[in-house]
Amino acid sequence: METLDRIATTLVAHQVNFVVIGLFGAHLHGVEVRTQDADMAYQRTEENHRRLLAALGEMDAHIRQSEDFLILLPTDDPGLLEERNFWRLRTIYGDVDLIYTPRGGGYEYLLPKSEVVNVRGYPVLVASLDDIIRSKELSDRPKDRQSLPELRRFRDQQKRDWEGPGLSFDL
Repeated sequence: METLDRIATTLVAHQVNFVVIGLFGAHLHGVEVRTQDADMAYQRTEENHRRLLAALGEMDAHIRQSEDFLILLPTDDPGLLEERNFWRLRTIYGDVDLIYTPRGGGYEYLLPKSEVVNVRGYPVLVASLDDIIRSKELSDRPKDRQSLPELRRFRDQQKRDWEGPGLSFDL
């Protein structure tokens, strides 16, 4: 997943406001899952769009119309990102899905509960594991249903580890 890490760190280097979601987010929490792309929820402002397009230009981003049909993403018009809520892109580091309104809530909803994870020396915001699970539940696609048991198991184990065995007092 090292190449997907490069997507996140390039966005951070360009000061893009985003939160990692999906299985890449779960991976950054420590869940042993595999994914082929990085899913990101992003803030929808003109300034953030400018920074996002600069980062995507550096990563040579192309719009994925299909596996065999790519279109170079124009990076000179921040208004372009207003045209869609979902962008499927291929970059030199791998595939990225930019989602303005993911199931369960977008950037503004995810931000307060997100966690900072160190990725290659960069602080990257990652949606809480509960929010990632909720989004997968709401999406209810076969691939999401397949990943849910492992995501829930990991979250529940983390909670047990954090709570500890409890205290016992003999009086």
